[in-house]
Amino acid sequence: MVALCVLDGGVQALAERFTARPEADRPPAAGPVFTAKPAVVAEASDGVGEIDEPPGASRPTAATRRDKILSLEDVCIDGTPDECKRWAMDGFYRAVASTKAHKLGRAVRVSWYGDSVIATDAIPGRLRALMQQELGDGGPGFVYLVPPHRFCGHEAITRASTGGWTAHAISTMQVADRLYGVGGSTAETDSGRATIKLNAGTASLVELHYLAQPRGGSATLTADGALLATVETRSSAKQAAYATASIEGGAHRFELAAAGRVRVFGIDLENPSGAVVDNLGVVSVNVKSFDANEPAHFQAALAHRSADLVMIMIGANEAQWLQPTDHDTKDYAARYGKLLAEVRAARPEAACLVVSPTDQAEAMDGEYPSRGAVRAVRSTRRTRGWAARARRRSGFAKAWSAAISSTCRARAQTSSPNRCLAP
Repeated sequence: MVALCVLDGGVQALAERFTARPEADRPPAAGPVFTAKPAVVAEASDGVGEIDEPPGASRPTAATRRDKILSLEDVCIDGTPDECKRWAMDGFYRAVASTKAHKLGRAVRVSWYGDSVIATDAIPGRLRALMQQELGDGGPGFVYLVPPHRFCGHEAITRASTGGWTAHAISTMQVADRLYGVGGSTAETDSGRATIKLNAGTASLVELHYLAQPRGGSATLTADGALLATVETRSSAKQAAYATASIEGGAHRFELAAAGRVRVFGIDLENPSGAVVDNLGVVSVNVKSFDANEPAHFQAALAHRSADLVMIMIGANEAQWLQPTDHDTKDYAARYGKLLAEVRAARPEAACLVVSPTDQAEAMDGEYPSRGAVRAVRSTRRTRGWAARARRRSGFAKAWSAAISSTCRARAQTSSPNRCLAP
């Protein structure tokens, strides 16, 4: 059970540690084939996570243990760190390798949960751009049709809505039935419209996540003005539902027009291959917020989304009031463990990456030490987290590290130039 934190000053050097091939007599650790949708997931090649290089190219040798390299940790879940048959992150690396071999049958999916730091899309957007540069444009991924807060952004799309929508979220205005879908948010309208335009590229696969409910109306989906589907949301009972459509050649503008009462969780815009990074950050989220989800509904939504990697970066808000030794800190640890248990139950073969929040400094005698609560939050992630990070040859490891590093530099406000996420 580990947590991940990144030193801004050393992150690039750390990324380079994973670009070397292990010793020839040490077989690569390989996780299970991603099995949530067996009809479209194929077995990866033997070169899991490797990058093609010209014949004869020489590469240095790296350590084969992945349990602790600087600030990044992985967990051996079959064997010992010295002789590990399966690491916690192997399932994700297998999906990446399958994508590179054109065998996965869909885009690699990363779902990133977080608070305001993630909700702006500054960090997820950077990761999305770098992953798609390496693996291909998988599309924006899952996005809110109507965001739960005006500061919930997405760098890959432009959103607009008319006709009156009411947005709910686990950390803002909650809804009595506790049904928020995979993204912790839901929006309802009586005959409103919502439009999403891709800022670049196109998407050819669409899936509407909505609530089927008594007295539900209809939702008409169009792509570049052409009809995709008309979805009837009326049902005898409330339950999550999904409507899919495809567009030959793709489209860049998508619109939903409601007739009657329609409630949605979001929409997935993807392509058949490449990578997507879902931004599931919601303003003001803390670990208690996730208790607002109805557990069975939330886990079913996680399972349906089928992310290969689930990332969780929360704690900045808790650090405002938690103290290292108070009762609330113990309660925070218990709630965090509950959240991770729900994720693991829904996605047992996926990887989960627990990321520490950005550091917070306090002025004290001319210096700026980290807040004690931030250290407590990081300690909780170390004891409650169940998977972490990155493998030797995947270029994604560099992309992820660069996304954290470049964004954190812009945010750093302490007297220490190399500290963004403290160890």
